[in-house]
Amino acid sequence: MGTTGNSGRGKGSSAVPGGKPRTGAPARKPKVSAKVMRRRRLAAALVALLVIGALVAGGSYLASLLGGKNDAGTESGANGGTEVVKDAAKAGTAPSAVCDEAGIKVTAAVDKPSYGPDEKPVLTLHVTNAGKAPCDINVGTSQMKYEITSGADIIYNSKNCQLDPSDLVKNLAPGASESANMVWKVKRNAPDCAEVVSTPGRGGATYALVVTLGKWSSDKVTFTLQ
Repeated sequence: MGTTGNSGRGKGSSAVPGGKPRTGAPARKPKVSAKVMRRRRLAAALVALLVIGALVAGGSYLASLLGGKNDAGTESGANGGTEVVKDAAKAGTAPSAVCDEAGIKVTAAVDKPSYGPDEKPVLTLHVTNAGKAPCDINVGTSQMKYEITSGADIIYNSKNCQLDPSDLVKNLAPGASESANMVWKVKRNAPDCAEVVSTPGRGGATYALVVTLGKWSSDKVTFTLQ
């Protein structure tokens, strides 16, 4: 009988018992071409740029939420220290001057101390800002009143027969003044412009004038009618 131990197998065969291949040498990885490598590097660079852009955008949005812009339009997020210094300087600045109503003075005047039989007194209202700050004052006819009295008797009140009173607001600087004149026709009048028959007396009679502008009134100024 012949031997059968090496029957059917060549001398250089790599087969092992059980039909399994040898595992002594690892399998080689397929070689990557230079073109593929360039594509991979380009893709990685694009991803990095996108990540950096997202971080910058997120940081800008967060800064806008935390800081934003101040009223002057300057960025206050990154320059918070500078803005604090500016705010401190503003806080130490004296506030703008406010109108001192106690400084508003209203005075009355007449053009002569005594008037002849055919003369008509010219009555004047002066308003002066004696304060240290400018003031907005309504110097319209709606605020003016000329009142002439003789003792307790009210001879004339410009409000009694006033037509179409109007407002006129002016800004009076410190030391500035405004004046308004009215000619008195030496006649009496009454509330609601009721008819009056009597006339003011002359012959050396003394009268007193008081003028008013809004909440301010003058002292009395006297004159005589001959």
